[in-house]
Amino acid sequence: SPRPPRWSSPRTSPTVLYRRPFSRPSLRASSRLHAMRSAGGGASSVLPQSLAEQDALHWRDAKFRHFRDEMDSALAQFVYAQEWADLIRYLQRMQRILTKYAQLPVIPDKIAVAKRLFQCLNSSLPSGVHLTTLQTYELIFSRIGAARLARDLAFYTEGIFTLYRHASYQVKPVLLDLFERHFVTLGAGVVPCLPGLVLALLTAMEDVGSEYHARAVRQLDQLARDAPIGAFMSAVWGCLLRNASVRLQALHYLAMRFPVGAAPAAGDDGGGLSVSRGA
Repeated sequence: SPRPPRWSSPRTSPTVLYRRPFSRPSLRASSRLHAMRSAGGGASSVLPQSLAEQDALHWRDAKFRHFRDEMDSALAQFVYAQEWADLIRYLQRMQRILTKYAQLPVIPDKIAVAKRLFQCLNSSLPSGVHLTTLQTYELIFSRIGAARLARDLAFYTEGIFTLYRHASYQVKPVLLDLFERHFVTLGAGVVPCLPGLVLALLTAMEDVGSEYHARAVRQLDQLARDAPIGAFMSAVWGCLLRNASVRLQALHYLAMRFPVGAAPAAGDDGGGLSVSRGA
C-alpha cells in the first residue's frame, strides 16, 4: 500500500509555515463588547461591523479556547503518521472536534489546519484519504461562511484545484460538489482563485459526454454570469495559453459560447461571450 508523504514537524523543519502566537482581540473590539455588556443587551444584541471584529469577539469565548486546545492536539498527531490509515483517523478526529464546536464560525490556527489538509491531498495517497479530506473541507467551509472563505482563499485553496487531474472516479463528483457549493457561488469574491478553479473545471470537461463534462460546463457558465467577466475571460485565455493539457477543452468551451459571425454588442467587455445572465 502507498505510504504517506514524510510529515515534517514545525519544530524541526525550516520550511514549515510557523504558527503565529495567539493574538488578543483589538482594543476597539474589546471596548465594543464591554459597551454591549454594560448596556445589558448581551454580546449578540449588536453585530460587529467587520469580520475582524466578529472574530475578535469569538476569540474571547471560553469555548473557543477549548476548541483551540483540542484542535492543536489533533494537528500535532499528524507528525507521527506512519501509513495512510493514520491520516484518515486523524482527519476523522478533526471532524469530530469541528462538529463539537459547530456554533463557532471561526477556525483556530487556520494556517496549520490548511497545511495539514493540503498534505492529505497528495496525489500518491489513496482515494479514501482524499475523500475524508474533502469531507473536512466541507465542514470548514459550511461553518465559516462565504465571506470568511473569500477572505481566506489563499489558505484553503492550496491543492484542491490540482487534485482533479489525479482524482479517482469516487473523488471527482465530491470535488465538483465542493466547487459548486462553495466556490462558484462566491461571485466577485472568487477572482483570486479563478485561474485554478477554471483550470480544474476545464480538466473536468475532458470526459466528453459524461456527467462531469456537463457539470463543469454549467459551473463555468455560472462563473461567467456571476464573476467579473474580464477576470473570467482572462482565466480562460490564460489556461489556453499556458496549459497544453486543457487547451482543447478551453477551445471547445469558447467555441460553444462565442456566437458564430456575431459582432460584439456595444459596451460588451466579454468579447461576445454568449452566456445568459438571466438564467
